[in-house]
Amino acid sequence: MEQAPFVQRAFSGGFELIEKDEPWNWAVKDVKALKRLITEGKKPPEGRVDLVISPEVAGIAVHESVGHPYESDRIFGREAAQAGESFVKPDMLGERIGSDVVTVIDDPTIPNSWGFYLYDDEGVKARPRYLIRNGIITEFLTNREYAAKLGQRSNAAARAINYNREPIVRMANTYLAPGDHSFEELIEDIKLGVYMVSFNEWNIDDRRYQQRYIGREAYLIENGEIKHPVRRPILEITTRALWSSVDAVGKDVEFYPGTCGKGEPGQGVPVWMGGAHARLRDIPLRRP
Repeated sequence: MEQAPFVQRAFSGGFELIEKDEPWNWAVKDVKALKRLITEGKKPPEGRVDLVISPEVAGIAVHESVGHPYESDRIFGREAAQAGESFVKPDMLGERIGSDVVTVIDDPTIPNSWGFYLYDDEGVKARPRYLIRNGIITEFLTNREYAAKLGQRSNAAARAINYNREPIVRMANTYLAPGDHSFEELIEDIKLGVYMVSFNEWNIDDRRYQQRYIGREAYLIENGEIKHPVRRPILEITTRALWSSVDAVGKDVEFYPGTCGKGEPGQGVPVWMGGAHARLRDIPLRRP
């Protein structure tokens, strides 16, 4: 998927949120970063290096490689002829999929969030869903139908865009939970690596296992310091390898909006994706 260089911010609430966030500042920051990339950007390192990903990149990764494959209707094959299948199987609850520092949450109840709701479209009270807790698969997104198949209660993931559409299993606000590292601590012992701030392109297979992210704004990390911009670093990795390579997560949390598509007829619902910075050790990085 190609993403044009634009800035998008979204909340639920009143105009006071626009005044608080000042989205024009995000646009100015993005333009300055792109100008520097064009004028100063160099080739990224190749081979196995360390990688720090921003909340924006972490967000698209959790949305695509955790959120979608953990949708229970997809796990049971309902989406096979539409958006695809899932590498996740019902008996994988309790299985390790990442390192101890990886926790991924989908939470509809975050105030003023883009994916906010307190009850889903089957009348079930919403709560945070811990899809991964300390590297272990702990929960799938369910509605009443698929929760019953799993012998569980629904965790309020049924959403519909209108009265004349079927409520189906959807994400809300999916994010990588924060850890205890400052940004400086994440980069201080990296001898050679890349900091990927944003992405220009992503794609993932229909089982949500093999994926690729191409950086847009990105920088060389050398001896614990941020150096010059690098052009289009490419991360190609499996879902298990991605989350298993994370050895530290930042304290900060940021969210980015999207309209998540699913179903036939298609239903686009508002979602947030994001989380904290994360450090990935010894991962394969390519050049264009």
